[in-house]
Order: sequence, then C-alpha cells, then structure tokens
Amino acid sequence: MNRRIILISILLAFSIWSCEKDNQKRTVTCFQENEYDYLNHYKIDSICTSEICTNYLNIWKEFFKEKNSLSDSFFDEHVILCQSSIDNWNEGVSFRICYKIQMDWAIAYRCDQFIVKIESDSNLYPELPRNEYLSKDEIRFAINQNRFNSRIGSVSNSDIHFSSMDDALNKLIEDSNVNTLCVSEIYVDESTGNLILEAWAGYENEENSCIKGKIDLINGETEVTDTPCYIIN
Repeated sequence: MNRRIILISILLAFSIWSCEKDNQKRTVTCFQENEYDYLNHYKIDSICTSEICTNYLNIWKEFFKEKNSLSDSFFDEHVILCQSSIDNWNEGVSFRICYKIQMDWAIAYRCDQFIVKIESDSNLYPELPRNEYLSKDEIRFAINQNRFNSRIGSVSNSDIHFSSMDDALNKLIEDSNVNTLCVSEIYVDESTGNLILEAWAGYENEENSCIKGKIDLINGETEVTDTPCYIIN
C-alpha cells in the first residue's frame, strides 16, 4: 500500500511539473524601430489622371463599394488611394489601383486590378472581345470569373476590436506564451475582409527557430505557429 501511495505521489508530482513546464514562457527576441515600417515597402506614387484612368478608377470604386456593401462615407473615411496605372502586358492592358485601408489605428495596403483591353492574338477567354476597351459589364464579368487575374478585394466594415496596436499585440503575445513579439504587417484577409495583424520573433538559443502569430483585429481570434526563420544570405 505504501509503495502504491509513493508511486502515485511521484506520478502526480511529475504531471504537475510537466504542466508547469509547458506553461512556462519561452524567451524570444526581435527588434522594431517603428511599428508601421511595413508600409515603407509599398509603392506610394500618384493617381493617374488621364481620361481612361479616371473612367476605370470610377468603375473600380463602384464595384469595390458594391462588393463590400460600403457607403460613400465609409469609403471616403477609410480608403486612401495611393497609386493607379494603366499597364500593358503580353495579353493586353490592365488597370491597377493600390490603396490603404485605415480603420482607426490599423492600416493595411492592398492592390486590385482588372483587364480593360485584350490583344487580338490572345487565345484566352474567347467570350471577351479583342482589341477594344471593355465595357463596364464586360469588366464585371472578367472580375467575377477572375479572367486575366482580374480581382477586387474584400474588406469588412466592422469596427476593430482593439483600442490600439499595443492592445492587440499584447493579446497576441499572451496567447503565444512568449515574452515579446514585433509587428510584421497588417493586411486584409481575402476570405473575410478582416484586418489581420501579423507579428514574429526569434527564439533565444534555438538556431533558425522563430514564432509567427496572427490576430484578427475584428473578432480577436489568434493563430500561432513555430517556423524556421527567414534567413537572407
């Protein structure tokens, strides 16, 4: 009986020790000069002002607001146009627009594009006309069918759940069970339209071992994974 009690006590103590070990925070390090550094990698140029650019910009605005059920006031308050262009490529001509979505303190950068003219010798998607600028309905069809990589992104008009970037980052750090994280970027989830904050850090004394976390700024859900570190040779 005494041996059984001793054995049970040892197993219980080991179980408690294992749980405490699992709950211990792992030490990580990262460096961040400015939390919005990720925006420096994106192109902030100018809005094309030609007649054809203006025409397709207005079409994009209409489709963008329609797809995401956005009011004019929401668009004006939260969408910042950064750069637009008419781009020639092998299969034809595309309109490209880059913009920032700003919800309170959270800022994400994204670009949309759609085909506006198809070269006469293109053998792709024969249901669309060749060698002429597409009508609004034809552009809508191309976007809906993702022809020539035509797409308009989703964005949620729901309020963000966190009062500041530090608030969201601290929640992600807590759920990641580490001592710190540095912001990689804020981006828009293509499936939900929600803003996502992504952060990372490197484990101390663990070669090529990093942690990456994501937190949905609308619903607060987090996702944390261990991953090899990105190494630049």
